[in-house]
Amino acid sequence: MKKSRSVDWNTAVSTGENARRALPRLAREFFALGRAAARPAASPPELHAFRLAAKRFRYTLELFLPLYGPRLAGRVEQVRRLQSLLGDRQDCVVLAERLKRHDGSAAELHATLQKLNADGRALEEKFLRYWQGTFDAPGEERAWMRYLSRRPPASRRRSARLWPRSTWNRWSPCKRSRPGISNL
Repeated sequence: MKKSRSVDWNTAVSTGENARRALPRLAREFFALGRAAARPAASPPELHAFRLAAKRFRYTLELFLPLYGPRLAGRVEQVRRLQSLLGDRQDCVVLAERLKRHDGSAAELHATLQKLNADGRALEEKFLRYWQGTFDAPGEERAWMRYLSRRPPASRRRSARLWPRSTWNRWSPCKRSRPGISNL
C-alpha cells in the first residue's frame, strides 16, 4: 500500500476551502486502502500498512476539527477505533516474532504461538466486522464525501481562526503608554 500524498494547499483560498478540496480525496484513498486491507487474503504487513495510513488520515482530520465540529469528532473516533483494532493485531505479530527468537521450552513456545495466532485471527475478524459495519456499509463512503466537501457553517469558520482579526491591533506594547513609563 502506498503512502498518502501530501495535501496541496492553496494560500489564496481559506482553510475551509482547502479542506473541502483535500479531505474528500484523502477519504477516498482511505476507503480504497481499507477495502484492500479487509479482503480475506490480506497479510499482517498489509493490515499494518493500512493502520499507518488510517493514523495519517486521522491526524489530518483532527487538524480540521474546529472547522467541522462534533460530527467530525465522531468520525475521527471511528478511525481511532479501527486503528486500535489493527494495533492490537500488530502487537500479536510482533510478540510472535520475538518469541520465535527466544530459546525456551518447545512445547510452551508452540502453545503460546498458537494462542497468539488465534488471537490475531480473532482480531482480524473483529476488524473485518467493524470495517464492514462502520465504513463499508451501504452509502457510508458517500456520506463521508458529502460531509467533508460541504462548506463549514459560518460560525465555525469564524471560531476556527487562531487569532480573530478584531484582536490583531488591539494590543501592542509600543503603542500603549502607562503613567510614569515612557514608551521607547
